[in-house]
Amino acid sequence: MRKNIFTSSYNNFFRFIDKTNRNRAYFLIFLFVLVSFVDVFGLASIIPLIQVAQNPDSIHQKDYLRTLYEMGGFESDTSFFLALIFCVFVFFLLKNLFSIYVSYKQIKFSTDLSLEIIKNQFDKYYHLGYWLFNQIGSSTIISHVNRTPEQFSTYYLQNLFQILSELMIVSFIIVGIAIYKPVLFFIMVAILGPTTILIYLSLRSKSQELGNKMDGLMPESYSLLNDSFKGYVDLKLAGKEKQFKDRFFENRNKYHTHKIWSTIIQKIPPKIIEIVAILGVVVIFIYSIFWSGEPSETLTLLGIFVAAAYKLMPSVNRILSAFMGLKNSQYALDNIEKYRDSVSKPQQNQLNLDFKKQIDFDNVGFTFPDAEKPVLKDINFSVNRGDKIGFIGASGSGKTTLMNIILRFYEETEGEIRVDRTRLSPNHLKAWRSMLGYVRQDIFIMKGSIKDNISLGDDIVDMKRLYQALEQSSLKEFVDQLPEGVETEVGEEGSRLSGGQRQRLGIARALYNNAEILVFDEATSALDNETEKEVTDSINRLSKTDYTLLIVAHRITTLKNCDRIYELKDGKIIAEHQYKGLIETVV
Repeated sequence: MRKNIFTSSYNNFFRFIDKTNRNRAYFLIFLFVLVSFVDVFGLASIIPLIQVAQNPDSIHQKDYLRTLYEMGGFESDTSFFLALIFCVFVFFLLKNLFSIYVSYKQIKFSTDLSLEIIKNQFDKYYHLGYWLFNQIGSSTIISHVNRTPEQFSTYYLQNLFQILSELMIVSFIIVGIAIYKPVLFFIMVAILGPTTILIYLSLRSKSQELGNKMDGLMPESYSLLNDSFKGYVDLKLAGKEKQFKDRFFENRNKYHTHKIWSTIIQKIPPKIIEIVAILGVVVIFIYSIFWSGEPSETLTLLGIFVAAAYKLMPSVNRILSAFMGLKNSQYALDNIEKYRDSVSKPQQNQLNLDFKKQIDFDNVGFTFPDAEKPVLKDINFSVNRGDKIGFIGASGSGKTTLMNIILRFYEETEGEIRVDRTRLSPNHLKAWRSMLGYVRQDIFIMKGSIKDNISLGDDIVDMKRLYQALEQSSLKEFVDQLPEGVETEVGEEGSRLSGGQRQRLGIARALYNNAEILVFDEATSALDNETEKEVTDSINRLSKTDYTLLIVAHRITTLKNCDRIYELKDGKIIAEHQYKGLIETVV
């Protein structure tokens, strides 16, 4: 049991922590050994009290007691006995203070490690490919980043340390009893050994199964809760709030049902061990009746057994509960290990990249992982600096995928992209993205002010650049009318802004970041005609600047000032248009 579960858990734990935390863990293990030794020594210190209470003459009969009596200069057995009681009391006081200190060090280590894992989880998911990131889903990622490290620290790691600490205590006690009273040793091993193994084997699978089920329900719970509150307006109008509430509470009911049974499973071992302890007393009496025949030996055996049980039985209980806890929280370690092999580490040797003349797309193609058919193939076109390029095509024609390749969320699987004859590679990612500004259909709006959203939370904001971005995005007039100006709060997901204002805020954000290439991906598709005209006017004003614009649009009027318009179908460019000719065919 220890080899399969404890050893593998121990090895897995040390495999993913860094050198500093590994050294801290080794120091903790040393403290556990010391605490365990002191605990057992404390248990052994009770034996002289039992002997003296049972037979006061043992003070002079036992060599070690007689030596202590003479060294202390005691004049009576009573004063020696009282001193012995006082020393044991002080020892237990100091022992427990030291134990509290070790508990503090353990909890501090677990908390620090939990924070480190949160950071690592955050980095891991941010370095996943965009496709896999979307496949996993935000609810699962939030659960794995925010909840899993705490679950690992609170349950998995604490249980691992609990097992380690209690196994040491049990080992010291068993070895001590084996040396001092071999008969009692065999009695305890014969009773506790099979019982402990049977309890663990009968409950381990169920405990892990319940843990996995609870972990699976948690991301779903986040998703349901997010949908319920994010869709507040729509659900209220449609009268569906009860339906979504019922789904959420059904999920929580399942979770809490599994939690109840998980808790019950961990409560079973102590009850069985308590029965086993009574059985131990019965066995000692049976032994004394049929084999010993000496009342004093029976009393000694019972005294040592009770003293040992005082520490041993709770330790066995905690070991079994901790093993159940390990199985129940195994999902936490699994979640931390998930997707490690899929992380694409950012290139360390990032290179400079200049865009002075043109960008060339040379036979660019892209196929999703595990897909047989390419989404894009044989994409060939060039973009000169300052060009305004439009892209049209039916849904599923590959427009957004092409934009994601330009943004480097996807990397082409065929062909290459060259910037001023330099092949665009992962080593240019930082330099390339610093040139890009992205305005999409559903603009990301965070809770905060207009200033926060344009600068994306910069602590120090370049106000000159901020107002220039507001001017170029046709948002300055609106902001100037607000009592708090750029400090105005935008509300949850921009609820205090109109659709057009949200889109222009996205344009201002791109311009604030000194973008040279502005990518508009269906930026006006969700707007009404009047609002679309406002945003289109903003884009048209940018068309008169030296910005390079790449515009994906479902409405051709948005592409009025484009130099060229490429039409995509089935992942290929099938035609190149001019706005005038294209608008005539539509009319």
